[in-house]
Amino acid sequence: MTRTAVGTIVAKNFVSFARVLADSFRRHHPAVPLFVVLADEVDGCFAPSAEPFHLLHLRDLAIPDLASSRFHSTREQVAIASKPYLLSHLVERGFERVVFLDPDILVLSDLTSLFDEAGRHSVTLTPHLLKPPSAAEGVNRELNILQSGIYNAGFIGVSNTQRARDFLVWWRDRLRDHCRRDVAQGMFYDQRWLDLAPVFFEDVHVLRDPAVNVAYWNLPERDVRLDGDRVLVDGEPCRFFHFSGFDPDQPLAVTKYASRLTMADAGPAAELYAQYLRLLDAAGYQETKAWPYAYGHFDNGVPVPDLARQIHRELGDASTGFGDPLRTAAPGSYFNWLNEPIDAPRDASMTITRLWRAIYEQRPDLRRAFPDLTGAGRAAFLRWTAEFGVREHDIPEHFLGWYARAAILSASTNRSASPGGDDIAARVG
Repeated sequence: MTRTAVGTIVAKNFVSFARVLADSFRRHHPAVPLFVVLADEVDGCFAPSAEPFHLLHLRDLAIPDLASSRFHSTREQVAIASKPYLLSHLVERGFERVVFLDPDILVLSDLTSLFDEAGRHSVTLTPHLLKPPSAAEGVNRELNILQSGIYNAGFIGVSNTQRARDFLVWWRDRLRDHCRRDVAQGMFYDQRWLDLAPVFFEDVHVLRDPAVNVAYWNLPERDVRLDGDRVLVDGEPCRFFHFSGFDPDQPLAVTKYASRLTMADAGPAAELYAQYLRLLDAAGYQETKAWPYAYGHFDNGVPVPDLARQIHRELGDASTGFGDPLRTAAPGSYFNWLNEPIDAPRDASMTITRLWRAIYEQRPDLRRAFPDLTGAGRAAFLRWTAEFGVREHDIPEHFLGWYARAAILSASTNRSASPGGDDIAARVG
């Protein structure tokens, strides 16, 4: 058995990225296994046995209460929060050193020295920046790093030690309920937590290699050159390049995370982006990008609104009674609970459900505009749900009551036929 394993995590719309990563990795390390966790379901979209990687599923990672965990989070959050579980899984399988690589990485040269570093330390991290930026925007760039995290979680190395296990348990516990972008609360998905790792745990190594984890955030400080088939950084072979935030459908933009950056700003690295785009196309990007997320819909086909995920998460232990929140058939299902009325109006068409009540409670502007949901404000609020609420909160029309649906039909034929429509827009926001 090889001592080393590498892993990554994707939903199936990102399988083309995993293919490119796997092919580039196998070119340099054909004997080292690369595991891809599918944070999704295959659903007949591809044949796992034909892929250039070993496929794992979320259910293989011993994630507690998996159905609720994946429901509580967006597709991106599910993949991110699963990282420590994947690393733990591979450590428990007996690998002596395990490396996580984000799927949007291209391996460009031998990684043996990187594996050796991971084996010598319990945890190995790479910082976004290795020295103070010298450009005029240096302070702003440093402030951005302070908000998103000192270390980039696109690379994590762990060895098979108790210290590494302790770190992974701590990290996965934090990500279970606190894996989101909330800068005001000090969170940026998995990364801000890593700022604490060198303080909380012994033997956390900071890898200061400019040829590792090259990406848009450090390009101004890295001298990237293409020399035939080789990519050099500061004159040394680039270990891997991280195409974080690169959107193949926007090929002139370096990353979706910094809209001001274009390929004109990338220098010689722009050609590397062009090569990566060609690799993604050859790996089936145009097909895979449309593959649907298995956990994005209830089993009746209705898309899951982000608010429904939030409400379920905030219910805490009380949510366990619903069972799998994606299942809708049972009378006590979460879907049916969201659609239960908050009261019993004389006119059943005027029902306000738990979902819309939650939105009402979250928004002071709605409470000011419609202070009395038991009186005249009720009809106006229901019209707001139909004309504005579904769009503002991305709520499927399946969550609208009869009165609200009628308001949509009325507004679509003649806006003035929905009494007070313009007034509603003026009162809210």
